[in-house]
Amino acid sequence: MSWLVDLNEPASLLIAGVAVACAFGSACLLAGDVGCFLAVSLASFLAVIPHEVAHRNTARRMGCASRFLLSPIGLLVTLLTSLPFIPVKFIMPGFTVISPFTYDREELRRIEGLTSLAGPLYNIGVAVSSIILLKLLSLNAFNLAILTLFYTATINAWVALFNLLPVPPLDGVKVLRWKPLVYVVVFALSILLYYYTTLL
Repeated sequence: MSWLVDLNEPASLLIAGVAVACAFGSACLLAGDVGCFLAVSLASFLAVIPHEVAHRNTARRMGCASRFLLSPIGLLVTLLTSLPFIPVKFIMPGFTVISPFTYDREELRRIEGLTSLAGPLYNIGVAVSSIILLKLLSLNAFNLAILTLFYTATINAWVALFNLLPVPPLDGVKVLRWKPLVYVVVFALSILLYYYTTLL
């Protein structure tokens, strides 16, 4: 695992959150809009940190050792997508490493599939909740609250969709390998959800 950085886990999660906030909030910074950047930062932290914690806690509940580690290459890629001329955000500042205590191939596949699914499911739930709140509060809320809910919905929807792509080392490959039908349903849902957020 020499390609991962073994820092204190809270510090690693904080750095990952800042990198994702920079990736999504660079346009706000360039425009000098502090309120916009604060909303994007909060949404980014709500998207990436609990996503990784969901992976970790699911693995631990299944009897595995697990923790989040930074990836220097992934962190660099994430930060590079903050450049304004790069429209697609590659969100991969690190990985939640899992150490199962079993050699059973089917059980390993199940552990890998469930732990990988936990992160995107969290993002989907938060995106849907944010959309509902946005619809309920949009007429009576402060502009910053509306902006935060909007970015929370769109960023979480994108993080779910991106992570479910069937490309190693993303979550989608592991879920697909475990349960293809579950993968197809969740991936289709993430596509529809992200498309809906583009219409908000």
